[in-house]
Amino acid sequence: MTDPALGEERDFLLRSLDDLEAEFAAGDLDADDYRTLKADYTARAASVIRQIDGAQPRQPIENAGAERGGWRWLLGVAVLATVAGVFVAQFSGSRGSNDTITGEIRVTVRELVLEAQAAFGQGDLDAAIALYDDVLEMQPSNVEALTYKAWFTRLQGDARAAAPFIEDAVAIDPDYPDARVFATVIALDTGDVSAAQGHLDAFDLLAAPPFLEALVVQQGLRVRLGAIAQADARARVEAQWLDIEAGSFVEAGLDADDVLLAAEAIAAGGDVFGAVGVVQAALDEVPDDTDLLAGYAWILARSASMEEPAPAELALSFLDRALVLDPTHPEALVYRSFTRVFLGDRTGAANDLATFDALAVRPADLRQIISEFGLRSLIAEG
Repeated sequence: MTDPALGEERDFLLRSLDDLEAEFAAGDLDADDYRTLKADYTARAASVIRQIDGAQPRQPIENAGAERGGWRWLLGVAVLATVAGVFVAQFSGSRGSNDTITGEIRVTVRELVLEAQAAFGQGDLDAAIALYDDVLEMQPSNVEALTYKAWFTRLQGDARAAAPFIEDAVAIDPDYPDARVFATVIALDTGDVSAAQGHLDAFDLLAAPPFLEALVVQQGLRVRLGAIAQADARARVEAQWLDIEAGSFVEAGLDADDVLLAAEAIAAGGDVFGAVGVVQAALDEVPDDTDLLAGYAWILARSASMEEPAPAELALSFLDRALVLDPTHPEALVYRSFTRVFLGDRTGAANDLATFDALAVRPADLRQIISEFGLRSLIAEG
């Protein structure tokens, strides 16, 4: 028989885990407190559950379900730590058992999920996967169990075995961001570039938690897929347009994205003048294409230096022109913000960034470069 005190402690901790996500989302907890409490509750809950399990057999509850978000942030930290080759640090923190917490409990599946996370935290992927198998016996469509079984299987080095599980998870819930990120990685591992790009595009439309955005960056998913797309575009541009001089780039079956990707590949190879020339040839055909104007300017701006600022000054004129044509063009706004910072106009840069921040749709790749290259900090330094 379960010790009533243990049962009460278990229920309290599970309710606490449920409530933390809502409190954090509402702004009632800062990130440090959230992380500390999450780690503490999870470790304590897993310990209590193990004590209860040692005292009596587990009885399945029909239709029990796990709340996806309750422990996901901590597991996300663990996933990132695993990718980096280190384990999650232990945190300390507490909340008294008499504190007020509300929320419904779905105990059995939730317990299994917590046990799986505890096993993962101890580096036992086999045990974690086995526990997710237990979850899936009770709930074959449990998207969280499918997602993390797939991810842990991939971490064991078997991406092909992981692929069916992650595809099932995406099919069940296409809007589950964890599944989309892991599906991107697994598709890249197995060589399915088209599927990987599709999953990442879908992820970028979702309101994903920060740890998943960080995983996208840490795994270099946009960079890797971008490099593949650039190489493909360069080959097609050179074969279909530049080499055979097949009239306009449009007549050659290309578009502005193809031209810009090809130009980025050429610039990455060290031939900035060649990259500028490719985009200039396209601009000669469609001088008011805002995508080409912004991309052309971005290549120019990045070739500038403190000793040779002229390319940035020229880039600014093209960005001004693009934003006259489309004042809310997201790439032009971000590129001009960077260029203005470089040229010392922090007020103008801040205005461009504020306009970008107010857009209904802010492309993920632009948000990433803003973060990676510290645009906000550069502006604030003034």
